[in-house]
Amino acid sequence: MTIPGHLPTWYDQHLPVPPPQVHHTGATLLFAYSGRVVPVITTSTALALARIWHTQGAAHSVGDMALMVALSGGAFAAACVSAANRHGDAVTTAMAFTACGAFALIGPAAYTESWALAALIWCVATVLVYLTSARHWRAARAAREEREHELALARLDSVTRITGAAIERDTKAHALAYGLMFAQAVEDRRRLDPTTYDPAALQKAGLPELPGNAKEIPQP
Repeated sequence: MTIPGHLPTWYDQHLPVPPPQVHHTGATLLFAYSGRVVPVITTSTALALARIWHTQGAAHSVGDMALMVALSGGAFAAACVSAANRHGDAVTTAMAFTACGAFALIGPAAYTESWALAALIWCVATVLVYLTSARHWRAARAAREEREHELALARLDSVTRITGAAIERDTKAHALAYGLMFAQAVEDRRRLDPTTYDPAALQKAGLPELPGNAKEIPQP
């Protein structure tokens, strides 16, 4: 017998197994956040190439410096045009601004003789790249968490539907089994002593009504 206010013992048999919990380890965290080291690798590579260019003739070269200024100005103009266009692509605009900044910083790093100035340019470029990337990382994380929340709600809705259908099925099965047992008991009583068996008295005493369809089944 089920205690009032408690679920029946067979109820737990129909609950789906919950999905396994993901336990993050050092390796999984390193893989998940491996993209965070891309900016510093990119700026370090740019600094190394600039210093190689410096040793190959870019040192105090007005022509090379003018080339980098022209490239930076062209990238900046393209970025402004893309940003001002109503149908401009945000990715194209971001790439143009990135190219503008890269040319503007590579030029002085290749032109100057001072390693300290080149390192300072590298530090400024790295910080700017991380500040720009942090906003995109936060937006991507928020979108991922929202998607996981939607999936969790959909999973919970599916579990609720499956469990409700299982409860409804078992309620019908129990009602049918009770009806068959009651009919068998009445038949056994009639066979036991047909002379004293009175169907009218049994019907007058009141027979339990069994649910005929799902709409008549009491909901929990």
